Amino acid sequence: MILTNFFFLSPGLFPAVLNLATMADITANATCGVERPEMSCKLVEHVPGQPVRNTQCSLCNQQSTKPSEQHPIDFAIDGTNRWWQSPSIQNGMKYHYVTITLDLNQVNLLINAFYTFPIFLRPSGNWVLERSIDGVTFDPWQYYAMSDTECLTRFNITPRRGPPSYRRDDEVICTSFYSKIHPLENGEIHTSLINGRPSADDPSPKLLNFTSARYIRLVFKRIKTLNADLMTLTLRDAKEIDSIVTRRYYYSIKDISVGGMCICYGHAKACPLDAQTKKFSCECEHNTCGESCDQCCPGYNQQPWMAGTYIIRHVCEKCNCHGKAEECYYNQTVADLSLSLDTHGEYRGGGVCVGCRDNTDGVNCQSCARGFYRPGGVDPEEDNPCVPCSCDSVGALSQWCVPDVTQGPILWALVFIMLIKPLFSPRCAVGYKDYPSCQRCNCSLEGSTNEDPCVSPCVCKGNVEGENCDRCKLGFYNLHRGNRRGCDKCACMGVSSQCTGSTWAYRNESSLLGWYLVGDSGSTVWTVHRETPPYLSVRHADVVQDLGPAYYWNAPGLFLGNKVSHISKFGLPVYPSSPVTQEVALIPEHFLHSETAQPISRRDFLSVLANVSKVMVRASYSTEPTAVYRLHLFSMEVANPSARGERTASAVEMCSCPPGFSGTSCESCASGFRRVNGVLYNGFCEACQCHGHSSQCDEVTGHCLGCLDLTTGPFCDTCLPGYYGNATWGSPTDCQPCACPLNLPSNNFSPTCHMGAGGEVLCDQCPPGYTGPRCDRCSNGYYGQPAVPGGSCQPCECHGNLDLSLPESCHPITGQCLRCRPGYGGVACDTCTDGYYGDAVTAKNCQPCQCHTNGSVSEVCHQQTGQCECRENVVGRQCDECVPNCWWDSDTGECVPCQCSRHGAVSQRCDVEGRCICRAGYVGRRCDLKRQGYERRETRRPLERIPVEAVQQRWAGGLTRTGGCPRGAYRPIAGPETHGISTGGMCIPCHCNSFGSKSFDCDESGQCRCQPGVSGPKCDRCSRGFFNFQEGGCTPCDCSLYLPPNTMGERCDRCAPNHWGHEITIGCKECGCNAIGSVSQQCNVNTGCCQCRENFRGEKCNECQIGYRDFPQCIQCHCNVAGSDCETCDLERGVCGCADRTGKCSCKVNVKGDHCDQCKVDTFGLSMQNPLGCSRCYCYGLTHTCTEAPGLIRMWLTLRPEQTVLPLVDRSNTLETRRGVSFQHPEILAHSDQVTSVLSEPYYWKLPEQFRGSMITAYGGQLKYAVYYEARDETGPSSYEPQVIIKGGPNHNMIMGRHTPGLQIGQLTRHQIDMTEHEWKFADGRTMTREDFMDILFYVDYILIKASHGNLMRHSRISEITLTVAEEGRPTKESEEAHQIEKCDCPQGYSGLSCEECAAGFYRLRSGSVAPVPASRAPTAAGMGSCVQCQCSGHSSTCDPDTSICQDCQDNTAGDHCERCAPGFYGIVQGFPDDCKPCACPLLNPENNFSPTCVTEGYGDYRCTACPEGYEGKHCERCATGYHGNPLQPGGRCEECKCSEWGSLPGPCDPVTGQCRCRTGPQGGRVTSAWAGMSCDDECSGLLISDMERLYKIITEVTLSSPLPPPYKMLATKVSADGEQVEDDSDRIHKRAQELEQFVRDTLLGANGKADLFLINADSCLISARLHDRIGHFCYIVFFSHSLINLFFQIKGKLSDHEDKLQETQELLNEAQGKTREAGALARQNHANLTALESSKQRDIHH
Repeated sequence: MILTNFFFLSPGLFPAVLNLATMADITANATCGVERPEMSCKLVEHVPGQPVRNTQCSLCNQQSTKPSEQHPIDFAIDGTNRWWQSPSIQNGMKYHYVTITLDLNQVNLLINAFYTFPIFLRPSGNWVLERSIDGVTFDPWQYYAMSDTECLTRFNITPRRGPPSYRRDDEVICTSFYSKIHPLENGEIHTSLINGRPSADDPSPKLLNFTSARYIRLVFKRIKTLNADLMTLTLRDAKEIDSIVTRRYYYSIKDISVGGMCICYGHAKACPLDAQTKKFSCECEHNTCGESCDQCCPGYNQQPWMAGTYIIRHVCEKCNCHGKAEECYYNQTVADLSLSLDTHGEYRGGGVCVGCRDNTDGVNCQSCARGFYRPGGVDPEEDNPCVPCSCDSVGALSQWCVPDVTQGPILWALVFIMLIKPLFSPRCAVGYKDYPSCQRCNCSLEGSTNEDPCVSPCVCKGNVEGENCDRCKLGFYNLHRGNRRGCDKCACMGVSSQCTGSTWAYRNESSLLGWYLVGDSGSTVWTVHRETPPYLSVRHADVVQDLGPAYYWNAPGLFLGNKVSHISKFGLPVYPSSPVTQEVALIPEHFLHSETAQPISRRDFLSVLANVSKVMVRASYSTEPTAVYRLHLFSMEVANPSARGERTASAVEMCSCPPGFSGTSCESCASGFRRVNGVLYNGFCEACQCHGHSSQCDEVTGHCLGCLDLTTGPFCDTCLPGYYGNATWGSPTDCQPCACPLNLPSNNFSPTCHMGAGGEVLCDQCPPGYTGPRCDRCSNGYYGQPAVPGGSCQPCECHGNLDLSLPESCHPITGQCLRCRPGYGGVACDTCTDGYYGDAVTAKNCQPCQCHTNGSVSEVCHQQTGQCECRENVVGRQCDECVPNCWWDSDTGECVPCQCSRHGAVSQRCDVEGRCICRAGYVGRRCDLKRQGYERRETRRPLERIPVEAVQQRWAGGLTRTGGCPRGAYRPIAGPETHGISTGGMCIPCHCNSFGSKSFDCDESGQCRCQPGVSGPKCDRCSRGFFNFQEGGCTPCDCSLYLPPNTMGERCDRCAPNHWGHEITIGCKECGCNAIGSVSQQCNVNTGCCQCRENFRGEKCNECQIGYRDFPQCIQCHCNVAGSDCETCDLERGVCGCADRTGKCSCKVNVKGDHCDQCKVDTFGLSMQNPLGCSRCYCYGLTHTCTEAPGLIRMWLTLRPEQTVLPLVDRSNTLETRRGVSFQHPEILAHSDQVTSVLSEPYYWKLPEQFRGSMITAYGGQLKYAVYYEARDETGPSSYEPQVIIKGGPNHNMIMGRHTPGLQIGQLTRHQIDMTEHEWKFADGRTMTREDFMDILFYVDYILIKASHGNLMRHSRISEITLTVAEEGRPTKESEEAHQIEKCDCPQGYSGLSCEECAAGFYRLRSGSVAPVPASRAPTAAGMGSCVQCQCSGHSSTCDPDTSICQDCQDNTAGDHCERCAPGFYGIVQGFPDDCKPCACPLLNPENNFSPTCVTEGYGDYRCTACPEGYEGKHCERCATGYHGNPLQPGGRCEECKCSEWGSLPGPCDPVTGQCRCRTGPQGGRVTSAWAGMSCDDECSGLLISDMERLYKIITEVTLSSPLPPPYKMLATKVSADGEQVEDDSDRIHKRAQELEQFVRDTLLGANGKADLFLINADSCLISARLHDRIGHFCYIVFFSHSLINLFFQIKGKLSDHEDKLQETQELLNEAQGKTREAGALARQNHANLTALESSKQRDIHH
C-alpha cells in the first residue's frame, strides 16, 4: 500500500493507517456470468475474418463449481490474485456503464485510494471517483477521462495536464494521466486525496470535510476501445459485428485499497475492529470517552475537551464533587467567573457537578438543596451533610432556609428588607396535623384536588382512585401533582389499556460524532469535524454556497430510531458572545405539526417517537458572511433499566402488551412478528410465517428475512440449493446436504436435489453422463463408478457410434463398447460392419451396401468404396444392372445374353423380357422368324400413297401423351428398369400383348393398360391370384387351391401378425415398423401406419417428431416457440423443429440464436403473437437501443360508474348526439329511429376522456367490448365500414381503422382487438407499420366503435368496454405481466418508455419554433420536435416542458426565463450566482430595509423605488420633513415628530433627535405637560416602568363591563367523539386558565404589597437587595412617581373585577361537568336496559 504523510501522525497518540477496503461492504451493479455463462478474452491483436492464433479466452460463470470461472465483486477486496470482472460489451452497450460501491460502515478520514487491474488495461475510458456520507447524495472526488477532450465534452471540466495537482483543498479535477494503453495487464491507479493540496501539512476544515466519507463509488461510464476495432463496433448490422472483438472489452479489478484511519482526536493508540458491528472503535485514553474519544468521560469535565497533539496530551481532569456526584459538565461562564473548585483546591476550570446526592447542590455539590442546610462545622465531604430547614409554612417567607453559613448574611439581609413582620409561627407543615406531634395526613396531594391534605373529604382527580387518592385508575399511570387529572392515560399504541409507570432511571446519551450539516432542501450534505474546543463549529461563509442561507445540524444514528422512552436535552448554536442552552422535554405540548403548525396529539407524538428518522437542529440564524455557528452539546436522557440515578422515568409507560407486540408502549412487533400495512397506532402485529427458521420478516410483504438452517424462499419454506428436505417441519435439521451420490465435493455431481414422496433424496440436476435418483450411476454411453470416492463418469471411447437407444450400449463400469449403432462395428465401434461401407471414425457415414440380392454374390461390399461383388453379366455398385446386350431372366435368376438375330433384329439389345426389336417382316423373341404371309398381305393391300410429311409427323412431329411419340410407341426415361439400355431419346414400340392389354397404347414408362387379372409392363402374364392367361384376361384362383402370402384364416381373408393391406391375390404386405421408433411391430391393418413412440413420427416411425432431431437418437431441439418460424412448429404441442446434427432452429425475421430465443439488435419483446418474433425499437427515432420494460402489469381502462351514456358521432367525428341513447344495465342502447334523425349511417360510439391522451402503454394490449344489434338484414350500408377507428399522432392528423367479420343479428358478440400494428390499416387502405402505430398512440384524440350494423337496424347495444394498458406493479391472477412495451435507452433530454417525454430540465421545441443555439444539435423525434435544455439564464434547472417557462428560479432571479432580478434585488443577469444583489434601502438588515423594491441605475448602482412615508433619498437613507431618526443606524427608523400643538413652536422637530422647539415653560423631547421629571431610564426602574406600561395596556384592552359568555367551545370539546382529543384540549385550556390566574394573583400581590410598602414622595427612593444566582449582586435604585402609584391602584381594581369573572367561569365549568356526569349515568342506565331487553328476547326464543 502506498501511504501519504498526514499532518497529525504521532507515535503513541494516533492509530495506524489501515486498508479500510478489506473490511468494507462492496457491491456492483453488473458482474459477468450472473445471467448466463459467457466467454471473455484478453486484449490481444485480432484481425476480423482471420483465424485467431491464441484467443487467451476463458469462461465466466458465477454458478460454476470451478472457482476459476467465478469473478464476484468480493474478489476485488479479498487481497488475493482473484479479480472481479464485468460483462463484456458483447452483451450490450449498456455494460459501458458499471458502478461499484464500497460501504466502510462508518465515516473515516481517507488518505488515498489504490486500484490494480489484472487482465484488462486500466479503465482508460471515462469514469468518476465519488464519495458520500449518507449513501444517497454522492459528490465527485476526481474525474478520469480517456483524453483531455473528453474532460471538456463529457464532464465540462478543464483538464489538468500531467500528474494530478490541486490548487484548492476541495478542488475536483479531471485527468487523463492514467488513460494510457500500456500496460495492458496489472495496471495501477493511485489517487492521493491529501498530498498536493494547499493545506496538506495542516489540514483545514474544508480539506477534512473533503476527505471524510463513508461510501466510495466508482462510476464507469465508457470503455476505451482501440482504434483497430472501431470498424466492427460501428457496424449497423449485428450479424457483421465480430463477437471475438466485443468480448475483449470489459472492466476487471484485482485489488481496491483505501488508505485511511478512524478519527480518535489524538487520544487513542489503537482502533480495533468490532467483529459484530464491523466498525472501528477507539481505545480511548486521557480520561476520554466516545467512539472517537471526542468527549471527556463522565466526571472528568473540569477542563474543556481538547484534541491531543504530538506536543500536549490535553488530559481530561476530574471534577471535584466532594463525593456526592459521578457526572459533571463543563461551563465556560463558570470558568470565567472562577466558581469551580478543582481537585487541587484551586478555583480553576468550569466543571459543574450533575445529580448531587444527599440533598446537596452547587457547582461542586458544596452547598445544600432548597429546604436543606449544612450546619456549621460539617464538611461537604461527610455523609448526609445537609439537614431539613423545618421552616413554618405560615410564619416563614418560604420553605427554604440558608443553605450554609457562607450565604447567611446575604440571605438574612434580604429577608429583613422584604418582610414587613418577621414572625415565627410554630405549627405543623403542610400535609401534617396535630401540632406538635405533626402526624402525616393521608390524602395524597398528587392525586386529589385538595389544597390541604388534612381537610376532609379527600376528593380524587379524574383519573385517580382510592380512599386517599393515591393510585391511578386502571388504564392510567404516572400519578403526579402537576397533572390536573392526576394520571396520564395509557396510550400503548391503541392495542392495550393496561400500563404502569416505569421504574427505570434516566441516563444521558451525548455525542458530537457523526453530525453533519444539511441544507434546507436536504439535498446537500456537509461533514463537520470537531476542533480543539469541545464543540462543532462552522463558518457561514464556508458553507453558504453549498447549503444555502438556512441549514441545520443533522443528528447521527445514535439519536434516531425508537425514542419512545427518551427525553431530549440539547444545546442550541453557541455564538462567541452569547452561549444559549435549552432543554426540550419530549412531550406533545412542546411540538407542533411542521406543515399545519397545529398542536400534535399524544397519539401522533408517540407514533413519531416510535421511529425517529431525522433530528435537525437549526444552525444558521444570520446572513452575515462572518457568522460562526457552534454546537456545544446535544444530549438525550434515555430511560434505561440498568441506569443508576435519582430521577425515575415515571413518565415512560410500561404497557402490558398483547402477544406479538413489544416495547414500552407496544410500539414494536415482537421477534417473529411483523406489522401489517405499516399501521402503528391501532395496528396489528402478524406472526411471521417462517416455519421457525427466521425471527424477522419484511414489514410490507411479510417475506422472511435472514432465513437460517439452510432454508430460503419468501417464507423459509424451501431448502437452499444443494440441500433437501421439508423446510416447513420447523426443526433446525429440516434441510440436509445433497449426497449425489456422496456428500463429498469430488463425488457430489448435482448442485440441487429434493426430497421424494418417501423422504428419500432425489438429485435433479445430474450432469450429462450421470443418472439414477442420486446421480449414482453412469448413464448410457458413459462408464465409471460415481458412488466410489474419487470416481466419476466418463464417455465410453466408442467414437460416438454407440446405439444409445438400447440399454447398456457400453459396459457401465469398464467402458467396453457393447452395442454399436446400426452399420457400425469393431471393438471400439470404429469400423463399418458387414453389409455397410463408409468412414466410421471421421465422417461417421456408414451406410448399407444395398447389394442386389440376385445380382451380387453376397450382401457384403467393400468397406471403403461400397462396391458389391457381382455375378456374371451383372454390373453396377449394387450389382443391379445387366451388362449391355443382356437381360434379366427371372426364371433362371440371372442376366443372360439377348441373342438377337443379326438379320431379323434392329440391334443386339433387347427389353427387360429378352425380346429383341425386330425388323419389318421378322417376328419371335429373337427376331429370328419371318412373318408368314408377309409378302402376300403386302401385295393384297391396296396401294396407298402417303405424303412424306404425314409420315414424319406421325413418327416424329405428333405430340401425344407418350413424349411426342405416335400411338403404340413411347420414349422411355432412363432408369433402373432399362438395365442400362439407352434408346438415345428415340420412340420405341409399346409391344402391348394383344390378349392381355386393352389397347396398344402405353404410358411414358412403357406400362400398357392391362385386362382384369393381368399384370406386367406388357400385360402378358396373370397377376397373383389369377391363372389361365387368354384373350380377355385371366381367371381368378380358387383360394382352396391357392394360398396368398402373409395371410391367415380359413379363407385367407386376414393378414398375419405384423402385416397389413389384405388383397386376395397378393396377400398382405409387411408392416415394416421401425423397432426404435414404434410402440410395436403391428401397424394399422388398413393404412399400414405404425404407432409411434413420443419422440418419433412417420408412416413407419422412422423419423423424429417435430421438436427432435438426429434419428434414431431424436434429441430434443429446445427451440423457443415464440422465436421460431411457425412453419417448423407444432403450435398445439408447443414445439418446433431444428436441423439435424447442428440443432439450429429456424428463427423468425427479428430473432437470433441457436434456439431462437434472443431478439436481434434494435429489437425487443420476444412474443409468439408477433409474426416477426420481436418488435423493432421505435423510440420515436431517437435511439435504436431498447429492451422490454420490466415490472409492468396489464390494467384495465373502463367506463366509470357515472358514465352510463356514450355519445354517438359520425365517422369523421364532426357531428355528435346523445339523442336516442339510453342505459339499461349493463348495456348502453342506441335507438336507430331517433339517432338517424341527426346522424346518417355509419355512426359510432365515442369512448370517454380516459381513453384519450398518451396511450404508449396500450401497445400489446387489447381493446375489448361486446356488441348486440337487431336489424332486418345482416348486410347494409355500414357493413363495409371499419369496426374501430382511432385518430391521434403528434400532429393529430393520423387515422387508422380495424375491420372485423360481419356480426350476426340478435347474437351478443364479444370482440378482442389486439393493440398492435397487425391488421390495422390507414383510412386509404394502406397497411400500418409499427412506427405508424406508435405515432398514433403518442396521443390518441379519440376512439370510435361502430354502432350501426346491418340493414334497417332497429337498435344496437354495447357493453363490457375495456382497454388494457401497462402500469407498474406485481403480477397477480387478475393482472398479468405486460409484454411488448419498449423501454428505450433515451438520449439526453428525453424520458418515458419510448422517449416520448422531455426529461426534467428540458422542454419540447416544436417544428417551426425559433430554436436556441444549443438546440441545433439536439436529436429530433419524428413529428414531435426536439427536447432542448431549459433556457433559464443559468439560474434554474427545470422549466415547463410545454411552455418552456422556467420554474423555481434561484439566486434571487425571476421572470419566464429567470432573466431579471427578483423584487428586492438588482443587477444584470449573466448566469452567475451573484448576478442579483440585495437592495440596501439603506441597510441590508430587515429592520433598516424600508423599500421592498429597487432598480438598477448605472453600472453597479441602484435606486430604491418604494420608500415609505417619512423616508426620502436615493436609498431611503434620510428622514423626510416632519420626521426624525437615523435610518442609517442599525435599528434606526424615521418617526413622526408629534410635537404638541400647545407646547411647541410651529415647524419641524430636530431631524435626528426629534426634539421639538418648545414654547417658554414646557420641556422634554415630546412636550406633553409642564412637568419636567427626572429620567428613570435605567436598568431597574426603566424596565419596571416598561413592564407596567405593557401590563396596563393588556388590562385596559380587556372588556370587563359585560358578563363573560359560557365557554361553549370547551364544553363542546368535552363531549367530542375522540376522548383523547377531549383530554388534550381540556388540559391545554385549563393550563392557560391556571397561568392567567397565577399572573393575576402575582400582580395583585405585587400591587398590594408594594403599594403599601413603597408609597413615598417623588424625589425619594428605596434601596432594595436582590440575590442573583447565589453570587450576591446588590441594590438597584428605583424611582417611582405619583402616577405609578395611581397606576397600581387602577390595575388592582381592574384585576379584582376580572377575578370575579373568573369565578363565574369556574362555576359554569363545574355545572357543565355535573351535566356531563348526569348524561354519562343516563347512558349507562340505557345500555343496561337494552342489555336486559336483549337477554329477555333470547330467553323467549329458546322457550
